Amino acid sequence: MTRVQIQVVGLNHQTAPIEIRERVSLGTDQMARAYRDRRKNSAMSGVVIVSTCNRTELYVAGPATLAEILSWWESLVGVPRGDFVDYLYWYTKAEAYSHLFRVAAGLDSMVLGETQILGQIKSSYQLADGYQAVGPLHRLFQYALRVGKRAHAETGISHNALSVGHAVVELAEKVFGDMGPLQALVIGAGETGSLVARHLAAAGIGKIEVASRTTEHAERLAQEVGGRGVGFDRLTAAMRQADVIVSATSAPYPVITLERAREAFKGQTQRFRFVFDLAVPRDVDPEISKFGSGLFLYDVDDIDQIVEANHRQRQKEAIKVERIVQEECGAFEEELGATEVGPVIRSLREKAESIRQVELSKAMHRLSNLTSEERSVVEEATRIMMNKFLNDPMVSMRRWGNDGGKTVYIDAIRDLFRLREEKPPTIAGSTATDIASREA
Repeated sequence: MTRVQIQVVGLNHQTAPIEIRERVSLGTDQMARAYRDRRKNSAMSGVVIVSTCNRTELYVAGPATLAEILSWWESLVGVPRGDFVDYLYWYTKAEAYSHLFRVAAGLDSMVLGETQILGQIKSSYQLADGYQAVGPLHRLFQYALRVGKRAHAETGISHNALSVGHAVVELAEKVFGDMGPLQALVIGAGETGSLVARHLAAAGIGKIEVASRTTEHAERLAQEVGGRGVGFDRLTAAMRQADVIVSATSAPYPVITLERAREAFKGQTQRFRFVFDLAVPRDVDPEISKFGSGLFLYDVDDIDQIVEANHRQRQKEAIKVERIVQEECGAFEEELGATEVGPVIRSLREKAESIRQVELSKAMHRLSNLTSEERSVVEEATRIMMNKFLNDPMVSMRRWGNDGGKTVYIDAIRDLFRLREEKPPTIAGSTATDIASREA
């Protein structure tokens, strides 16, 4: 009896540039075709495709060769394998399980510990299940989802901001707590300003105003984040109302000067106010930090230090996540082993029970004068004898789960006891639809 082969072929942000990743990625329509085509290949008993902006991976159960998988992939995307084969990784057996578990836990992401990939894996699994393409991979992906959940619940791998926008929100939340009553002013509607505005909106801040020298840009970003655009002529008034001020323009001189700050904050020197200067050259005169004990000024270097410190903390937490991955790999490996040993244990018990029933029936026929109670005693005695005789060998067989030589042992048991053939094992389990319904 052979174990179902599991392998993964893929590429990601670490192995391939965006120019390659975008050419070989698979959209929803292409994946639908892939799952339908898979049925034509008996060497692929199960398939799940994970395709995001940072990775495309094909998880395959069955004896399909690497050449077959690559031929299938190139036919789906219309790109010759020679154009992307040098960027690929190929893992089989334990390496494949470990890779998927690390991906689900956020250890293999561009941003260490990010949580989005776990949802993407779940969606990919459910899509494949909808086309009845998962097959023997059900338990593997259920384990992967469990690993991801454990990683974020039992460690701090997803805590602490690793982007400028997250860092701004994190600092504000540490001081203010509830962001609902707060008002923010974002000066500059470029890439950095837009990123921070989106993070503030996602954190549930009560009100956002966006200021830009180009009013159209300010209004466009404000509309996106549910805020209001203001012109530079109202900048001082907007500063006075804001609890969180973020400046990220490309101006060659300070936008928030000492004079403007003095006018805006007059009479409010004790009020808690965070000012983030995310521009180079600086947008904010550093002297404004002298306007009262309630004002906190952070520049780009300060934010970078926070992000770097947070990254170091996540790296420490990653060590804990690696332990979870190893633990779950071991548990999955044991389950696979039990899946292989289980059928022979069942066959041995069924044969022993069949022999017991036949011989017991013969004996009862000869002992027709026994009472009903005496018959029960005899029946119970034969059952106990059989169970005691089988107990030790069955305990030993269950321990073969991770033994590399168990296939030889299993074959020997089958031959020795002339056991009937069993169907090849599958990694059985609930479907993705079952999981979704339980979590709904």
